[in-house]
Amino acid sequence: MADLYGRKLSVVLSFLTLFCGGAVFILLPSFGGFILAEILIGLGESLKSGALDAWVVDYLKFHKEAEKQKTVFGTGTKYKISGNLIGLIFGGYLASFNLRLTWVPFTFIFLFGFLLLFFLMREEYRKKINKDTASLLSRCIRKKEKPFKQLRDTLREGFSVLKFERILLALILLGLFSEFSNETISQYWQVHFNENLNLNPEYFGWIVATSSVILILSLNLVLKLSSKFKTEANFVVLLQIGFIISLVIIALSINPYIAIILFIALQTFQGFKEPILLDLYNKSIPSHRRATLLSFINLTCSTGEVLAGLCIGLFALRFGLRVTFLLGSFVLIAGIIIFFMVKRKKVAARFIPASFFH
Repeated sequence: MADLYGRKLSVVLSFLTLFCGGAVFILLPSFGGFILAEILIGLGESLKSGALDAWVVDYLKFHKEAEKQKTVFGTGTKYKISGNLIGLIFGGYLASFNLRLTWVPFTFIFLFGFLLLFFLMREEYRKKINKDTASLLSRCIRKKEKPFKQLRDTLREGFSVLKFERILLALILLGLFSEFSNETISQYWQVHFNENLNLNPEYFGWIVATSSVILILSLNLVLKLSSKFKTEANFVVLLQIGFIISLVIIALSINPYIAIILFIALQTFQGFKEPILLDLYNKSIPSHRRATLLSFINLTCSTGEVLAGLCIGLFALRFGLRVTFLLGSFVLIAGIIIFFMVKRKKVAARFIPASFFH
């Protein structure tokens, strides 16, 4: 939708759908209502998946500020983490009165976002794209082609980029394994800290808050450091190695304080890589297929989460959480090996017309 009809339409509909999902949670506090609300929220997240990032990149390029791309993504990450931290504190306060109240700020924030984006979001860069789209639709009508052909061509051309941009394909595959690995710890760290390390659950919020503050304060420094690497993709791999080491020590440690320090490090490694990856993705994707491919990348990462969700529960019940965390480490090691195998294959980009990438 974003590539064919504009990023604004997709993002505005996303915020409207998310508002409706929050409203359903408030108005229909039942199992059926929750299912409907989750479907609406899933749809809302899908509508802005890729579209919002694609809009940011094309907006910066149009205003000749493309060099600020990574900085803008880094700032977005800091705001997102800050919002999560505020929500963690404020949401707990609201829930102490009534659990339903936790959805009130969610609902009004997305309503406000919908109105703000509807009136202020601009897509000046789409003037040429709109002309090309109108011409293409005119040809389709004259040739009596099926309506979904344009969608099919968008998907086909978007995915064809992966054939020639090996680094992009390698990063996507690494993301699949990375999300599987991350799911092993994100689902069960609280259980592990409470049952295996005898840590009082009242400290859990402080652990998350500490990792969030460290991430916010150090992100700019890490982004500058990543720029010094000849290939920033290698810096992402370095962050993944740090994640693996932290996860292995958490799995083997019997000291809760060591586990807490390594968990905070693990969380920051995950946060550091997000703006760097977004910057790398968008350097390899042609503008008119950007939203489609970014959304596909998000889908791939979500697939890693789903695959983990389907099996790690049974694995944890049978072998315990420590072995489950080690499983996550081995999966990510396999992902890094596959990353380098894909990356080192020769690229056939020289056979693509230069105009394809503009």
